[in-house]
Amino acid sequence: MKKKTMNKIVAPALALGLLVPLNAQAADHAPTASTPAGDLRATLDQLLSEHYVLAVTSMMKAYDGAADAEVAMKALDQNAVDMTPAIASIFGDEGAAQFEEIFR
Repeated sequence: MKKKTMNKIVAPALALGLLVPLNAQAADHAPTASTPAGDLRATLDQLLSEHYVLAVTSMMKAYDGAADAEVAMKALDQNAVDMTPAIASIFGDEGAAQFEEIFR
């Protein structure tokens, strides 16, 4: 009986002792979601998603002969231009220029 009582007291105390140092370390090294690589990925994800929508829209408008088909094409082209700085941050200006030429 004495052993069970001792286990009921010691086990929670040991568990608490293990958690306290971990919480103290976590406060000193709080993770952040903002990193250059993460920001670049988020920017490219947003721009590529927008590019897909603009590409489909411009193709549909061109096929339908819509009066604003040219506006949709210009928006698609501008989106490709907007990607150039993000690409330049990875591949430099020369790589970005090649990307823009191909992607546009």
